[in-house]
Amino acid sequence: MRFVKVIFSTVIVLLGIVFIIENLDTLKHAVRLNLDLYFITFQGPDMHLWILVLFTFFLGVFTTSLYGFYELYQQRQTIRQLRHNLEILAKEIKQANATAQTSASAPEPQIVPRSE
Repeated sequence: MRFVKVIFSTVIVLLGIVFIIENLDTLKHAVRLNLDLYFITFQGPDMHLWILVLFTFFLGVFTTSLYGFYELYQQRQTIRQLRHNLEILAKEIKQANATAQTSASAPEPQIVPRSE
């Protein structure tokens, strides 16, 4: 599965690079980001559009990987809990087997018929 992830990631990165190369003329336009919060305004420097596209792409990759790490952490916690439960159940089964063996080795009570 890891091999498939690496191939898929490589294909996505290559598609992003091909997109930038094919549209380089359009992506070379300068853009400026503005943020207006009514009481204060932030204005970014002029930058090429391809830098912004590349930045947002890698921001998405980073966000997705954080989610993946969170899922991995949850799965490991679940596995740890299930192993703990398995150990408890194995002890209970061992104890039940020991109890069953001791009761099996004890002689069964004899039923004495009534004399009439």
